[in-house]
Amino acid sequence: MHAQEQQKDKVSQLVLWGHWFTFFNMILAMLIATRYIATEGWPETLLGQGYLLTNLVGHFAFLGFAVYLLTLFPVTLLLPFSRILRGYAAVVATLGQSALLFDTLVFDHYRLHLNPFVLDVAASDLLALLNTPLLVAGPLLLFALQLVLANGLWKRLHRVRRRKLGTKVVGTLMTCFFATHFVHVWADATVYRPITQQDDMFPLHYPATAKSFMTRQGLVDEDSLAKAERSAAPTRQLSYPLSAMQCHPRTTPNILLVAVDAWRADMVDQQTMPKLLELAQSSHWFPRHFSGGNQYHSGLYSLLYGMLPAYEVSLNADKKTPVLIDQLAEQGYDFSLFGDPNLPNSRSVSAMLAPFHVAPLQDENNPAQQDSSTTDEVLDLLANANGPQFALVTYHAPAYYSTPVGSVGIPSVQADPKLNYAERVLYNQYRQSLHFLDGELNRLLSGVSDDTLVILTGTHGQVFTTDASVQRNFSAGATQVPMLIRFPGDGAWTATHQTSHYGLVGSLMTRLMGCENPTSDYSLGDNLYQPPVNPFLVMGSDRNFAIRTNKSITVIDKHGEYRVYSPEYKRRRDAGLDVQVLLGVMEEGRRFLAR
Repeated sequence: MHAQEQQKDKVSQLVLWGHWFTFFNMILAMLIATRYIATEGWPETLLGQGYLLTNLVGHFAFLGFAVYLLTLFPVTLLLPFSRILRGYAAVVATLGQSALLFDTLVFDHYRLHLNPFVLDVAASDLLALLNTPLLVAGPLLLFALQLVLANGLWKRLHRVRRRKLGTKVVGTLMTCFFATHFVHVWADATVYRPITQQDDMFPLHYPATAKSFMTRQGLVDEDSLAKAERSAAPTRQLSYPLSAMQCHPRTTPNILLVAVDAWRADMVDQQTMPKLLELAQSSHWFPRHFSGGNQYHSGLYSLLYGMLPAYEVSLNADKKTPVLIDQLAEQGYDFSLFGDPNLPNSRSVSAMLAPFHVAPLQDENNPAQQDSSTTDEVLDLLANANGPQFALVTYHAPAYYSTPVGSVGIPSVQADPKLNYAERVLYNQYRQSLHFLDGELNRLLSGVSDDTLVILTGTHGQVFTTDASVQRNFSAGATQVPMLIRFPGDGAWTATHQTSHYGLVGSLMTRLMGCENPTSDYSLGDNLYQPPVNPFLVMGSDRNFAIRTNKSITVIDKHGEYRVYSPEYKRRRDAGLDVQVLLGVMEEGRRFLAR
């Protein structure tokens, strides 16, 4: 009995020692984590600063306690020997703190935390990371410090116990942890950006959100959230454009930009869209053109900003309208949006469309009928407007395989045998919708004057399935779209090189606005009339994206998991990352960050 009590007392001492050893490592982790703050910068508001400090304490206290429970506590019970435990704890703590130290270096270099994708890149880019002696000397110094801490704390455990600080320490750490999550729920619901923009600062940080719950309970509504987004104070995360614009436009023609939701390039043929192909013979035609995304909003974003998906959140937080829109506004243009009155409420494009007047949409159950009404509204505006106009027109019939009631259409054809029976039906119905669109585009362009600058393109392609995995599909069918431009007074021209949505802004700024700045000052740097400046094409959003090159398509999800495909979109299981291309993408993704 006496031996059992001694054993319990010994285990109790070791558990107490483990708690305090973990506590001091929490403090050490917090000190190391200040490198994240140095990289990201200090919040501008007092509330944001208070949240940051409280979150620093609460988050790394939680991580430290989780590591203790998973690695140290079970060994304490199984091997209650102080020397073994102290050595083991020093090794575990050194590994954990070294991983954190390495993550701070990776974050400073790439603005990303460790994940499978980043580890592969970092392994091939060690020379850049080895520039600092911390990566080599840090673990050795940390191990020596952990041994001193482990042994010193064991010798002075009785002094620590007499102070009876445990309850106060635990209470403080728990208060910090829960307080930051409660505050973040409020910040997320009210779009308080000095707090929400810190979400990706610390590793393994998943702050609580309750927006959907609060909406369901009636505490907030979607309109209030959208209003909060629009009324939130702008941040200063980006330097966009990089230098003051020097533009000298010679003319101010009306501009008609038609963006078709889900317009697939390889479906444009003589039988399906004959009028469009006839128009292409007298216009600028881009047969190898890609969107900057595989969805509606991301395609529009890349079209008007010409910026990588990595900047989407920051551009909205900074409330930066596209430079193209700013320059047109200086020339007295009015901006109108047709075909989608709800589009400006979308978070991803709310800042982009802030200057636009939104045309109401007639209550039609059929998207094709709605598109016909949209055409009527656009023609009416351009016929009666005073001053130069920029009309953004969105058509949606192809996205819903829609045709007008009573439409005759075109004969069905044999679909790709790789499609299943349901997908073959969608294939032919899609052709019918494109044929309707062909007539609608012809009606629209026949009704506008010859001195109108016309741009026709798609937001993204179309995949013939209702499977949710289509959101991760970056094949040519999902991303390659038509692109046609009719410049007043210009003859026919066909591009032989690959182009993308990223090149539209640069083309209009140089050819129409007479801007002297290099296109890289305000966009990726591409121009539709020249081969792309980079050997890669990035498509997607800020969290799920793909990198397309001549040799492969690499799809990376928000967790850092990646898959490599051939240009024909066949999985290549033995292929690795093209590190040089990835480093180029990362460099481009940091170029506009505010210094």
